[in-house]
Amino acid sequence: MMNSAHEGPGARVRVEPDGRSFACAPGQTLLAAALAAGIDLPYECASGSCGTCRGQLAAGEVGSLWPDAPGLSERDRRKGDRILCCQSIPQGDCVIKLRAGDERVHTPPAPLGATVRSVRTLNPDVIHLVLEAQQPVDFLPGQFMLFALGAGIGRRAYSMANVAQGTGQLEFLIKRKPGGAASRFFFEQIKPGDWLDLEGPYGRAWLRHESQRDVVLLAGGSGLAPIWSIAQGALARSPQGPLRLYFGVNRAQDLFWLAEMEQAQQRHSNLQIDLVLMNPAPGDPVVCRAGTAGSALAADIDDLQSCDLYMAGPPGLIDNAMRELVATGRARADRVFYDRFC
Repeated sequence: MMNSAHEGPGARVRVEPDGRSFACAPGQTLLAAALAAGIDLPYECASGSCGTCRGQLAAGEVGSLWPDAPGLSERDRRKGDRILCCQSIPQGDCVIKLRAGDERVHTPPAPLGATVRSVRTLNPDVIHLVLEAQQPVDFLPGQFMLFALGAGIGRRAYSMANVAQGTGQLEFLIKRKPGGAASRFFFEQIKPGDWLDLEGPYGRAWLRHESQRDVVLLAGGSGLAPIWSIAQGALARSPQGPLRLYFGVNRAQDLFWLAEMEQAQQRHSNLQIDLVLMNPAPGDPVVCRAGTAGSALAADIDDLQSCDLYMAGPPGLIDNAMRELVATGRARADRVFYDRFC
């Protein structure tokens, strides 16, 4: 049974069919508790939009942080026993059915508080947000945090644009969504000194540090944040190794982070960055290629079999790249890691 969430008493949760179980603290979601216990539940956005963590509630009762989350279809809701683990808080002991994986959970997600250090406008629709957490934060390049933004907004996922350096500093590139409540908060209300509640890290599209393969990066819009984090991690891992980054936006005025990219290229001669515009115009102030970032990548690199490909951005960008590169055999499916921004 599912109803609106309240903190809950804490619970023991069993996962079927493999029989593993974990403790869920009061107010903790099934997903966060499972990951904290080292159980690799499937997920992607961790914020209710994608449906990847959808499972069946076989016994017990849960409350939902977001009863209308789009990750559940109307058919799911009619069945009555389908839940999203990222939104569900058990109201007692329960049993859930879904297929857990066996990937190691590097840093289990946990709540943390942070103070806003700075908010910098990069263009009319993108800001650079810098936070300082109360304690050092460990995360992998490419991971994200959930922001608890309060009643009427809920939780939103944003990827770190920096790498963990044993400090509490967290940097984000946040894009405005027209009419979005979270966008109004970040673009009209937030200011240095404000306090924010976060939870994380989350995310599966992190840099595989153990890999010795060449790295290719593909970003669309604010998908640059996790890709830039991965780029920094890859350069630290292999300072001389080839690294190619494709960054696409709609128009020249949508570009951002150009100074940071130029500085990185000055420091690392092995870093090549291609800027791509879907709608170029005569007189654009920056030299860019025309088309999509994915099409530019596909035109340049015929064989990605020996590479690790990391992608982040709108669903269309990710889906088109998967069709053009993975479905055709030009890239290995098990060496493609992506973060689809819902």
